Amino acid sequence: MTNRAKTALSAAGLTLLPAALLFPVLTAARFGPTGPASLWPVLLYAPLAMWMQIRSIQMLLSLYRSRRDPVLFAILPLGLASVGTYLFSALILLMSVPALLSSIPLT
Repeated sequence: MTNRAKTALSAAGLTLLPAALLFPVLTAARFGPTGPASLWPVLLYAPLAMWMQIRSIQMLLSLYRSRRDPVLFAILPLGLASVGTYLFSALILLMSVPALLSSIPLT
C-alpha cells in the first residue's frame, strides 16, 4: 500500500468516525430543545471531533494534485463531509455553552 493510499484511508477514518458517533453522543447528552441535559458527552466529543476534522482536511489537501487522479474522486466528498461534520460539531458545542455557563456555581 502506497503512502498516498494510507493517507487517504487515515483521512477517511478521521472524517467518518466523528460523523458516525454524532447521534450516539446526542443521545448520551440527552440533547433537547433547551440544550443538553448532560454536558460531559458534548465536552468530550465536540473538541475532539473538530480536531479530527481539521486534521482530515489537512491530509486531504496534502493529497491533492493538479492533474487528474483517481484519488481526486475521494477528496472532494470526504472534504465536504469533514467540513459539514466540523460545522455540526461546532454548532453542538455552541448550543451547549448556555448549559455550561448555567452549571457553574456562582456562590
